[in-house]
Amino acid sequence: MSKEEGRFNFCVAAVLENPDGEILLIKRSPNNFPENIWDIIGGGVEQFENPFDALEREVEEETGISEFKIIRTLCDFHFYQANNFPDMIGIAFWCKTKHTNVQLSDEHVEFKWLQPEEALKISTHPDVTRCIEKFIEEKKRII
Repeated sequence: MSKEEGRFNFCVAAVLENPDGEILLIKRSPNNFPENIWDIIGGGVEQFENPFDALEREVEEETGISEFKIIRTLCDFHFYQANNFPDMIGIAFWCKTKHTNVQLSDEHVEFKWLQPEEALKISTHPDVTRCIEKFIEEKKRII
């Protein structure tokens, strides 16, 4: 937890699904804390930015994908950071895209489109795992 009370960033995240029912995981670069983990798309909402605009910006910045649809919210998350970084509090969304061509930013080094159950097997971050589990749960619920 941050040493200073009340320090946090508001974040948005996307579990992005393609037409084959696969979801996108992106591997964080060695200099992008928390480094070397398989992650979903996401990042901080900038001051005065609408969370939905932030989601569009983050998806495009991190993947090059500019066309997607928000299906529903999945869950909230609170990532307690260390080293005097502000905590991250946010909302994850289930999103769908027709596009599978990914152009990574320098924040990430690799990507994989995976069936959700396969994504769970390589997820090591508890918040990422929880978002994938919520995606699986919601998809089963509406089908």
